[in-house]
Amino acid sequence: MLGVSKNISKPERCARAIVSLFLIPSAFIYGYELFPLFQSFVGLALIYNALSGICWISRLFGVKTCER
Repeated sequence: MLGVSKNISKPERCARAIVSLFLIPSAFIYGYELFPLFQSFVGLALIYNALSGICWISRLFGVKTCER
């Protein structure tokens, strides 16, 4: 991704994908209120992290769980 290296390990990516599958549909299940919308947004961020392998918050703090 344009010179940005991955910083998330494969097991962590799988865990983020599984958690995101439970968080994304919360707005549809519980209604369009503030907290369910926030949960869905966090789920979308986690699925992005799982698919790309890049977590910007971890990069900000200098945490790298990748085996490189």
